Amino acid sequence: MPSSGCLTVIVPILTNRRNHQGWPRVVSQDIIHHVHSLKSTVFKVIGQVNGKTLLPLPAGSERFENIDPKNENFLELINKSLVHATESAIIDWSQQVQRVLKKESSEPLLRGTNPTPRVELEFWKSRCADLEGIHSQLTSRRVRNMLEVLERAQSIFVPAFQNMLMDVEAALSEAQDIDLHLAPLQQPLEDIEAVEFSKVKPLLVPLLHVVCWIWVTSKHYSVPLRVVVLLQEICNLLIQQAVVYLCPEDLLRGEMEESLGKVQTVFDILNTFKGAFEERRENLHVYYEPGQEVREWDFHTRLVFARLDSFLQRLEMVKGLLSTALDLTQLEKIEFGGMKGKALSQQVLDMYEEFQEGYQVFSERTYDCLDLANVEFVQDALDFQQKVQDIDRRLGAVFSRAFSDAPDMEHIFKLLAMFRNLLERPAMAAVAADKVPVLLSMFSTALEQARLTYTRHTQTGLQLGFPPLHKNVPPVAGALGWAQELRARIQRPLEHFRHIPGLSLDSARGRRVLQKYEEMIQLLDRYQEKLYLDWSQTVSEESQYNLTQPLIRRDPQTKLISVNFDPQLVSVLREVSYLRGSGAGAIPPAAAEIYSCKESFWQLVASLELMGNTYNKVLRTVLEVEYPLLQGRLQDIDSKLREAEETLTWKTEGVWDHLSGVMGDVCDLEQRLQKAKDNVEEIQSIVHSWQSPIFERRDPKKESVLSLEECQECLERRYSLVREAGQRIHSLVKENQSLLLAEPASDAWKVYLDYVDEIVLDGFFTAIECSLKYLLENTGDAWSLSPVAAQPLQGDISGCAPSCSGVVLVFLAFLWHWSLQEGRVTPSLVTGWLRGGMEVAVPCLQGLMEKDIEASSTRHLPPSHAQSNRVAPSFPCGESQEPVLLLRGTK
Repeated sequence: MPSSGCLTVIVPILTNRRNHQGWPRVVSQDIIHHVHSLKSTVFKVIGQVNGKTLLPLPAGSERFENIDPKNENFLELINKSLVHATESAIIDWSQQVQRVLKKESSEPLLRGTNPTPRVELEFWKSRCADLEGIHSQLTSRRVRNMLEVLERAQSIFVPAFQNMLMDVEAALSEAQDIDLHLAPLQQPLEDIEAVEFSKVKPLLVPLLHVVCWIWVTSKHYSVPLRVVVLLQEICNLLIQQAVVYLCPEDLLRGEMEESLGKVQTVFDILNTFKGAFEERRENLHVYYEPGQEVREWDFHTRLVFARLDSFLQRLEMVKGLLSTALDLTQLEKIEFGGMKGKALSQQVLDMYEEFQEGYQVFSERTYDCLDLANVEFVQDALDFQQKVQDIDRRLGAVFSRAFSDAPDMEHIFKLLAMFRNLLERPAMAAVAADKVPVLLSMFSTALEQARLTYTRHTQTGLQLGFPPLHKNVPPVAGALGWAQELRARIQRPLEHFRHIPGLSLDSARGRRVLQKYEEMIQLLDRYQEKLYLDWSQTVSEESQYNLTQPLIRRDPQTKLISVNFDPQLVSVLREVSYLRGSGAGAIPPAAAEIYSCKESFWQLVASLELMGNTYNKVLRTVLEVEYPLLQGRLQDIDSKLREAEETLTWKTEGVWDHLSGVMGDVCDLEQRLQKAKDNVEEIQSIVHSWQSPIFERRDPKKESVLSLEECQECLERRYSLVREAGQRIHSLVKENQSLLLAEPASDAWKVYLDYVDEIVLDGFFTAIECSLKYLLENTGDAWSLSPVAAQPLQGDISGCAPSCSGVVLVFLAFLWHWSLQEGRVTPSLVTGWLRGGMEVAVPCLQGLMEKDIEASSTRHLPPSHAQSNRVAPSFPCGESQEPVLLLRGTK
């Protein structure tokens, strides 16, 4: 070091007497004395800087280095001034050693620096090293020679030196013992410092466990003073970690719920530590061997937790602020209804604004609210609490008015729910307690109303034979559900009562209301037990009987089938389903067994219903001409169903194996029959497509005429349409033969063909009728109407009228020709068609001719034709046109 180098240069120069020539002897000695004093002081300062205690040797002590103490002339070699310097050094050493020995680990606590256990560990570690250095200095060879000189000189400082050495050795032994036993404390402390404070709780007991072992095993640390110091430092560590976790700068500025949660966490951890300390304190004996003397922690806990308790009190104050703030923030959401609701809501809103203004002070302050020395925070907290007390009184008055305005108990409970957290505040709790008699009176009235409802319900059940229930619920489960609803109606108010802070039903009135409540509950219990017992006693016998019934039953008149699953079994399944969900009681074994097969029952019922509906559809829709074709298959299916109608029951195993085949047969038959019917409908739609006139006007206008020259072309188009339709009909008839599994030569199939022929014949008749009606509707006796057809008159026109009706004859001849060529139907059938067509056509033709002759008799005919009976052409006056045949249209 620079100072050491400076002394190395300065001290030899200033202490060299050759440099003192001409100086007075007194000055020279004084200079030498001060130089040695400076050297000693600097030496001690260097030791203090390095954390060690250095004992400066007296001036001239280097002479003791090579002296042999056994030499008889030993004293003659030593100057008396050197002996005096040695004695002075011992005095100085004694002062230095005493200062070291008097140091205690509790000094930082006494100074109020709030040290942690790490300071304790470092103290004993450094003390041990320092005492080892002192001991090595006091036992060095030079010091031993100095002590020998003092003993020879019979100095009185020899006992003092020996006592000092003994004290150092004792302190060194103590420091080594304590340092050794405090070493295991290092790891638990590091673990606590490394984790977040919220996770410290599991580490507290292991830490105290190590402290207990130190108390038991350390010879020198099993002193109450030192353990108290260590425990206080542990408390300081926990406080330090808690402050870091809480972050005082944001504690009153951040989210209230989050801050309150952190404060509560710290509360729990610190109280856990106190509890763990008490638990370890009571069980110290477990750390001692049997027969070993147990040394208890007989010091007062206040010595350990003084600062921790003060910190908890400050936390309690912060917690109260946060809780109050969190409660009063609910004022913003409170709204009242009714006539006075708006005014009351405005009063509550004004209180909320006052609270916000008072709480804003803590956000504007810059102090540390967790600093125990900070009194400004305490004053602000007291001022805030005074404002809150005033708000509580006013809020209690608002609550009282709202309570009085509530029309019924339900609204009162809503009001209580709205004020739930606020009712825990002392002022509000006192107001709520005054309303308890009113609530008890209303609850008593509700119990009486419930008793009246029960009486009416049971009387109605006796009169009607069954109690009134909700829709779509089974009887037993519905009645039990009604009882549970009535029970809930009287239980809910009691639950609300129990959540009202400070409410006690231990008064005489409260006990009477509770007795009335218990009586109503017992009445409902008996009602439910009777219902359940009656049902459980009858369900087994009825269910077993219904399970032995056949699967299917048949109507003897209509021969239709239906599923024979008794409604009682359906009721049992529904009852069990409702009862399982409500937990009303144990399910009877018979009902539970039926319910366990619920899925299989439903699947079987669904399959049987599908089969029954399909079978019944066949019977309902089959026609008289179709039944002979299906009779054989229906009889085969009936024979298979007879087993399900007579022997198969709901308890029979393997029912599905017996019914799967007949189900397939029924579905196949229904599909075939439905497809055949669809084909017949298609035939009907085909013949209906012919129902349009063969000859029509050229365009929809009345002035348009129908050209007879296009007759053959129209007939060819209709012929092509009917021919294509005939091919399609023929293929559909063949497909129906395959679907109905009919023999072509069977009488039943011939009857079916006649049925189809009639459909086609009706289609032809309808087509002929449509064309004839069109001609009739478009002809008449009015000359002023436009012509409907035009035909050049070349030569004799005596056959004009018959040629007009010849359209029908040509169409009928076409039907004959088509039928014989295509072979679609028999000639006899076509002859019938023609005969029927003539029956339709002849009256139409006669009417047409009569109208034309009647019209011609009233006309002014040219002279050249006056004696002719034929229809004469008419020409417009003054015009020269080609003669035409006029077939008048109708008006």
